[in-house]
Amino acid sequence: MDRSTGLELDRLIEAVYAAGFELEWQYFRPEVLRLLCAWAGAEAAAWLVLPQGGSSGEFASWPGALLDGRTLATLSFDGGARERTLSVEVSRGRRREVLVLRVEHRGSHLHSVIALLPGERMVDLKALRHALGHVVQAGTLALRQFVMRDEWLIAMGRSSRGSAALIDAKGGVYAVSERFRQLVALEFGDTAFSVLPFTVPPERFDDPGPFQVRSLHFRIKPEGGLFLINARRPHPLDVLSPREQEIARALALGKTFKSVAREFEIAISTVANHASRIYRKLGIYRREELVELLRKAVDSKAA
Repeated sequence: MDRSTGLELDRLIEAVYAAGFELEWQYFRPEVLRLLCAWAGAEAAAWLVLPQGGSSGEFASWPGALLDGRTLATLSFDGGARERTLSVEVSRGRRREVLVLRVEHRGSHLHSVIALLPGERMVDLKALRHALGHVVQAGTLALRQFVMRDEWLIAMGRSSRGSAALIDAKGGVYAVSERFRQLVALEFGDTAFSVLPFTVPPERFDDPGPFQVRSLHFRIKPEGGLFLINARRPHPLDVLSPREQEIARALALGKTFKSVAREFEIAISTVANHASRIYRKLGIYRREELVELLRKAVDSKAA
């Protein structure tokens, strides 16, 4: 590799990692494919990220549909090969050879399959492999950044919305925050899972929302072709309705019935009725007990 090529490769690697820090996962991949094509001399690219044993994954392409994810997911690499070619129809009646490479994500159970449509002048395979090693590691970083949002909230002194993982519809894990891993490990005894050690209710993938498995509370929502799942420990207010939870937290902050009524645009008598039901459900009698109950719940989460 000559000095000029080496400098261009260094600039590509720097740009790819910067994108991993700065861009959301769904925007990161097309941008990196654009950068990769410009550097490598390719006309188009496609990228599929798969978990261990996965048959479908998270797919992206640039600038358009070079290949579909299913084709890349089912592609075989004979004899442990890490690259192969594939004949693809690029226009009606016109086919071209596409270079396809398989790249492992170091320190992860993920692997990537990346396809490139060669241009007139492509970089050599050794330089391309070097670049792709950094591309997929930046992809791991982007996934990690995505699920660490709640950990950042804790670090900033704000309450956590729950730890997170990014999964597919079969429970295959693409990225997981340390907090999520700790909670699941305490409940299920598995610390190095690449597939969730519990089953998400199938209806939750079609109708996202909260659910409970053993003592842990989860919520799930679609995130592109994947799903973001959050986990948290049980909380004393779980026995309350959503409105009762809001009012309980307001009362625990020392707000008067009058100020709570104004905040939620309800009558003061309605606040009093809510407070009575809240205390009865929680088995307490005074506001001071409510404050102490919530303080202990915060302390147990931080432990």
